[in-house]
Amino acid sequence: MMLRSAVIREPMKPFAMTTYEFKAIMEMARKQAVEGIIIESMINNHVKLQKKCVISMMKMKNAIAAENRKLNKRAIEIGNIFEKAGFRYAIVKGQGNALLYPNQMSRVPGDIDIWVEGKRKDISHFVKSQFPDANGGELHIDYPIFKDTTVEVHFKPCLLCSPFSDRKLQKWIKQNSDAQFSNRVQLPETDGEVCISTIDFNVVQQMTHVMHHFFTEGIGLRQIVDYFYVLKNSKHNNNYEKIFKRTGMLTFARGMMWVENFLFGLDDTHLLVKPNEKVGKIIFLEIMEGGNFGRHDERYSKRKEGKFSRVSTDIKRLIKLIPTFPSEALWAIERKGVNQVWKL
Repeated sequence: MMLRSAVIREPMKPFAMTTYEFKAIMEMARKQAVEGIIIESMINNHVKLQKKCVISMMKMKNAIAAENRKLNKRAIEIGNIFEKAGFRYAIVKGQGNALLYPNQMSRVPGDIDIWVEGKRKDISHFVKSQFPDANGGELHIDYPIFKDTTVEVHFKPCLLCSPFSDRKLQKWIKQNSDAQFSNRVQLPETDGEVCISTIDFNVVQQMTHVMHHFFTEGIGLRQIVDYFYVLKNSKHNNNYEKIFKRTGMLTFARGMMWVENFLFGLDDTHLLVKPNEKVGKIIFLEIMEGGNFGRHDERYSKRKEGKFSRVSTDIKRLIKLIPTFPSEALWAIERKGVNQVWKL
């Protein structure tokens, strides 16, 4: 209820909260990376707290705001670096998503994801010319230019496990890339501008991002809140159902629409496709069990025992998803196997 109240600005009746309740709620919020907007809800609804809880809450609020200021500054700096090097770029997710929040400083930030236009070898060469040991993969390469901020330089803004679906997705991305590299905005409490992905692009890109992580790691409520604001700000000028069907995301998209409606009462005018309750409940269960990027999933405690154990338990989870998502679950299993061999 508190999350819903914070997200849709729905007032709650004032109530008191014990120290134990405050700690329990904030721990749950931390696991889902939504503590900033839960704090907003407590403040806006005048929740009665013990003095030490108020002090703790305000420290967290100020820390989240400070982290956002830092990442806004870093996003501008990293954008300027690639622009001066002759690359076009767009900041995806992250600080672009924060612009859609009622309080832009309440979103718990992560790292900076910058999508850079160009061939993989050229982008990698640019990064490795400065950091020869930079780690890279199919989607991105690390760019450890800042000691206080993680930066991932993306060759692609997103991908799908199925190579057939991904090929169609990358074609759509290429067709819509120019608008992303020219969409300049000013980030809060800064003097500079950055390019960020557009709302219409985010509708597809962030659905892909959530779906990919659902099968490879896990997703948390922060991604669901992000997507809620994307949907609320989208004008639905495109036939998204056709795009999702073509790229194999339609079943997952229908589940996501149910989750957004169930959690936040998203009305029909903002739903992209017809909701599917059965699929939505599967997605919601995974969200609540796993937490932010699946990092708090107690069902898979064996994952802590080593890489092989982690892979085996992840595959067991994916096998259970095959009846609902046959193609993407099977390709996710194949991808995990290939990645394990590659690491060895």
